[in-house]
Amino acid sequence: MRQAGEAGEVRGMSRPRAGDTGPGVYVGVDGGGTRSRALVGDATGREFGAADGGPGLIDPADPRVAAVAVAAVAREAARHARVRLPARALWAGLAGAGNERGRAAVEEELRGAGLARRVVVGSDVEAAHADAFGEGPGVLLVAGTGSVARAVDPRGDVVTVGGWGALLGDESGGYGIGLDGIRAVLRSADGREPPTDLTGALLSETGTAGPRELAGWAVGASKGDIAALSVAVAKVSKAGDVVAARAIHRALCAVREHLEAVLGRTSGWGGRAPVAFVGGLIREGGVLREAVAEAAVEVGYEVRREEVVPERGALRRAVGVGDVTRLSSRT
Repeated sequence: MRQAGEAGEVRGMSRPRAGDTGPGVYVGVDGGGTRSRALVGDATGREFGAADGGPGLIDPADPRVAAVAVAAVAREAARHARVRLPARALWAGLAGAGNERGRAAVEEELRGAGLARRVVVGSDVEAAHADAFGEGPGVLLVAGTGSVARAVDPRGDVVTVGGWGALLGDESGGYGIGLDGIRAVLRSADGREPPTDLTGALLSETGTAGPRELAGWAVGASKGDIAALSVAVAKVSKAGDVVAARAIHRALCAVREHLEAVLGRTSGWGGRAPVAFVGGLIREGGVLREAVAEAAVEVGYEVRREEVVPERGALRRAVGVGDVTRLSSRT
């Protein structure tokens, strides 16, 4: 992953004209449980600058943390883009935005930060969908830190499956898989699972000396730290470890359940529904990409191979928000 200081140097990115200061530009932000990313551009689709930042997950207990992260990454992207804020509009797609109180608190905080004339906070899944399908129909499957499926069917109905958060859902996300892997190691230490190569792999990844120390590490670890272990779980599974394979099998079963539920609750596709993938586990080259793509085809989907860039979708949403502002100011 690029560091924030490197993020603005993106091949093919335009430089703004002298007149492309705040009023002529827009900011899109994608924020998840591991990191956030902001993109600055104009209404024609030109991209001027980008930046990476800290987690953009909305914590209902302290939503200001997400607002601070969004403001920081937006300002960094504007610095790389060599534009002055406030922009015409900022649209931020953040994980945890389903909590209305938390979402509203972040939106209010950002409106007072001087970043843009208009600020809207939506979900990170909406941002990704906007890049994959625009405002048209399609199914977006997310498997990053968390997991969710979101569909807009040809009738315009919006259906969400999963996305219940770390405590009640996220079974096929990195956090769920990482946590399942840790639990498997602890069960193996008890004798409730066979000996497993997961033990050595996860102890090595976390720098812990044994299962009891691993348990203590997990209590204080962030969602991102635990989600990062999912890659090790998948690699040990691929090497033939039975215990790790069970953890990955459970995650893949959850993926199938999500995809089947979407088809059961939507209609009007007229053929195979298009599905796009986003998230570290299932993006191109991700450790579960091919297994999930195979499952999606078996369930009845057409898999889109194009890369989904959520911050680009957020920028598209920001342009839409800014256009509304511009039109209303003329009336």
